[in-house]
Amino acid sequence: MKLLVEEKLAEELTAFRRELHAHPELSLEEKETAGRVAERIERMGIPYTRNVGGHGIVAELRSEQDGPTIALRADMDALPIEEETGLPFASKRKGVMHACGHDAHTAMLLGAMELLRREKLAGHVRFIFQAAEEVNAGARAMIEDGALNGVSEIYGLHNLPTLSAGKLATCSGPMMGSVDRIDIQIEGKGAHGAIPNEGHDPIVCASAIVMALQSIVSRELSPFEPAVVTIGSIKAGEANNVIPHYAVMSGTVRTFHPSVQAGMKERIERIVRTVADSYRCKAALQYTMQVPVLVNHEEQTNVVDEAVDEQLGADSRVHAAPTLAGEDFSLYLERVPGCFFWLGSGPEHDAGQAYGLHHPKFTLNEACLPVGAAVLAAIVKRRLGRHGKG
Repeated sequence: MKLLVEEKLAEELTAFRRELHAHPELSLEEKETAGRVAERIERMGIPYTRNVGGHGIVAELRSEQDGPTIALRADMDALPIEEETGLPFASKRKGVMHACGHDAHTAMLLGAMELLRREKLAGHVRFIFQAAEEVNAGARAMIEDGALNGVSEIYGLHNLPTLSAGKLATCSGPMMGSVDRIDIQIEGKGAHGAIPNEGHDPIVCASAIVMALQSIVSRELSPFEPAVVTIGSIKAGEANNVIPHYAVMSGTVRTFHPSVQAGMKERIERIVRTVADSYRCKAALQYTMQVPVLVNHEEQTNVVDEAVDEQLGADSRVHAAPTLAGEDFSLYLERVPGCFFWLGSGPEHDAGQAYGLHHPKFTLNEACLPVGAAVLAAIVKRRLGRHGKG
């Protein structure tokens, strides 16, 4: 049951991906991207709905034979990064770049749609083109607008430039970390920098909090329970000789087990409060749980493995190493069974040395485009083919 991607379709996917790459749009601003996707869907004659969960699109390929609904998802948004690749189709928008390959994901999903509309399916296929993945807002909004209603299973992929094109990586169970955000405001007492005893220094307090937060991972969690607490931003004061009144900082918290994620707010809150008290400051913590741990379901992971073996051969599949990078696809997997996997998008040789995701020099080996389209289509064929003749 091989779904070979003919050369013409591969060329079309490449051209469309380059069109999107040259015209990237940030999260929550993907109107033009959605318009380009809608034009392609219209050419295929498949019904679709726009403005789902923001600028998202949901298209549905309905079969004459009833059966389950299998969903495939791709994300569409870009990043606030100035591109440095020098490619002829590099971003035309200053400070915005498809540095995560969502342009490729979108093209691959359209390719899978083209392949599947030629098939007789014993069930239905829902194609989810999601906005705002980079800010962990898109999946939740799509779900709230009904994108998962009636869906039996869901599958998705993400390109990986440090894995050669033609390779895929899968993993059953936890694969990617949860994502939480912390925002901390510290109130001290301003003073002249030369007379520190008259103030309560929020900068010194903030520095102590940063160091104390690291003890959560090193002293409060088991070494076998991966977690990261990173403060990425500290802002305080304007003058070199003034102790400011306030300091604010923000950071990210990543965990790999739901039970660990559930306890992180209490741990951070306790440390922030007690350290602030010891420095005669007041502190307020805002803790935002964004996405849960991404946990693949065993049966659906096996389906992906079978589809990869069929399309590319078992030697093309490797085990996905766990990562604390996050993905809001995890919200879909909380609600319905499914699998998320890595698709190699790196050079044939020395892929491990390639520029990674979110890098201004990130480049994508476009040989991965027909591979991704074929594997996504093969997954659907395997699932729907088991429910009837097709």
